[in-house]
Amino acid sequence: MTRPAAAGPHGPSAAAALTVASLLVVVVAIAVGAHGDPARGIAFGLLGCGSALAVGLLGRRAPGPAAALSGAASMSAFVLQPLPPVALLPFAIGVALAMRAGAIVWAISSVVAAYAVSITTVFLSPNPVDSARGFGAMALLLVAIGAGAFLRARRARRQDEQRRQAERQRAAIEEERLRIARELHDVLAHSLSSISVQAGVGLHLAGDRPEAATEALETIRTASREALQEVRGVLGVLRGDESAPRTPGPDLAALRALVEDTRRTGARVDLEDRLDPRPSTAVQLAMYRVVQEALTNARRHAPGAAVEIALGRDGGTVTATVRDRMPGARPRPPAAGNGIVGMRERAAALGGSLDLVPHEDGLEVVLRIPVPEGSP
Repeated sequence: MTRPAAAGPHGPSAAAALTVASLLVVVVAIAVGAHGDPARGIAFGLLGCGSALAVGLLGRRAPGPAAALSGAASMSAFVLQPLPPVALLPFAIGVALAMRAGAIVWAISSVVAAYAVSITTVFLSPNPVDSARGFGAMALLLVAIGAGAFLRARRARRQDEQRRQAERQRAAIEEERLRIARELHDVLAHSLSSISVQAGVGLHLAGDRPEAATEALETIRTASREALQEVRGVLGVLRGDESAPRTPGPDLAALRALVEDTRRTGARVDLEDRLDPRPSTAVQLAMYRVVQEALTNARRHAPGAAVEIALGRDGGTVTATVRDRMPGARPRPPAAGNGIVGMRERAAALGGSLDLVPHEDGLEVVLRIPVPEGSP
């Protein structure tokens, strides 16, 4: 898709103003020539149109020199035919555009030179009309400077807003990438850990208890199928699939199934769910993923440990606690790997916190998320 080109050096508004100024110059030049002075009319027309042409051709690439050239031509035409002061219009437009483009020194220098001509006209001419036209020229150019400064400030504000909008878009994209990375890590880490444990069980029991090995293989098939479904949901979001869920992942209703799956690996897991009413979907997803990651870590780093899961409320805060117990384990504070970093990011994204509390016989993971007053 191609963008339409701007209609002029500084857009359609400036082009239209220059066109109108040129037409007025031509009209005045014809009028001067028709009243018995063709040479003067031709000179006035050429200088006035040359002033507009300088702004039109050089305004985008060199706005400062364009204003200076336009000023020289306009002031020469102004001396030839001061009234009406249409010869100054292209110059005034060039000054405003130079101010907007940042060529402030060029613009002000050109106006100062024009002021010198106007002041000379005011003080040296005995004709009151000449004095009035000099003051009029100074007022017009002063308005041009003010208009240019206003346009420059407005453009700066627009550029700042565009820059802030681009930064917000980049931050949103980065946040979405992090969210997708967390989802993939949580889904794959838990599923692969479960598959690894069940594969080990199946290999160990294949000879003595084939029925147990078959059950382990069935668990592997179920875990891999569920993981593929969740990964497809995440990839659907990446592809922009409108039918894919915007926040792929389960809620707390799926927590009991997670506990049952974990128990089938031989782990001892107890769930105490006192969280009623349920919080928002985003909070439920974060709680589920933190519990899932804590179970994965317990199974990986403390195999055989008893795990206790507790969901509840503490005032305006919902809590999820996962505590593993293995007497004599003497655990050390865990290293901040991808799983722990992801859990902390989930908590922080919802204004909450995640604490890892080592005990003599295990580790406790505590998630706290504040819930706004009046929400579930």
